[in-house]
Amino acid sequence: MSNENQASLPEPADAYNNLFEGVHANVFFGKLANHGFQPQSEKEAADLLQLAGRLRHVEDNEKAANANHSRFGGALGALEDATGSGAQTAELAESQAIKAAASQLAEDPTIYNSVLSLKAAEAAVLAQQGGN
Repeated sequence: MSNENQASLPEPADAYNNLFEGVHANVFFGKLANHGFQPQSEKEAADLLQLAGRLRHVEDNEKAANANHSRFGGALGALEDATGSGAQTAELAESQAIKAAASQLAEDPTIYNSVLSLKAAEAAVLAQQGGN
């Protein structure tokens, strides 16, 4: 990468904020708006983001705790494997939606340069660790 290209990239902290505000927050608040919820202030927005983070942690723990408690989980999994439906179909749809969103976001120069900046910072850290 030339010095000219490096100079145009945001600092990693700014890049992270660009991605958070340009991608995560837009998706999150868009989903809330679809359900009729809109923050009325910056404080409400911050509180909603904090709630979402904490709820995701609780949900992940709950899923892990309940994952092995179904008497019918094995039969359901075998049926889904045999028919190719259920989780595989949902995973494919999600994968396609993610690819479409990533393609659209890559067209935004701020998002694109922010990703490049974070990847360059990651590569520098890895190179430094490899040199030690």
